[in-house]
Amino acid sequence: MDDIKTKIDKYVKDQEYAKAIEVLTGLIDKDLNKVDYLILRGDIYNIKQEYSKSLNDYNKALKIDPKNKIIPSKVEMIKDILKFQALDIFASTNLNIDPWLDD
Repeated sequence: MDDIKTKIDKYVKDQEYAKAIEVLTGLIDKDLNKVDYLILRGDIYNIKQEYSKSLNDYNKALKIDPKNKIIPSKVEMIKDILKFQALDIFASTNLNIDPWLDD
C-alpha cells in the first residue's frame, strides 16, 4: 500500500487526478473489499468536486468497514457541501433583499 500511496500522492501533487483514479479503480476492481483504496479515490473525487462519486466511494467503504471512525465524518462533510450547493440555487440575485426573509 505504501508504494501505491506514494504513486497516488505524486499524481495528486501533479494534479493528474485521472491517472490516480485510473490506478485506484484498477486496484478496487481486483480487490472489492479494499477500504483504503475506496477512501483514497473518494478523497480525489472530493478534490475534483465530484461529490456524488466521492459520496458513493465513502458509502461503499463504510459498508465494508462499518466501525471505521473516519468515513462517517467524510460522508457528513460531503452531505454538508451538497446541502449548501442546493441552497445556492435559491439565492436571490438582488443583493439588497434577503431571500430567506419575508418582506
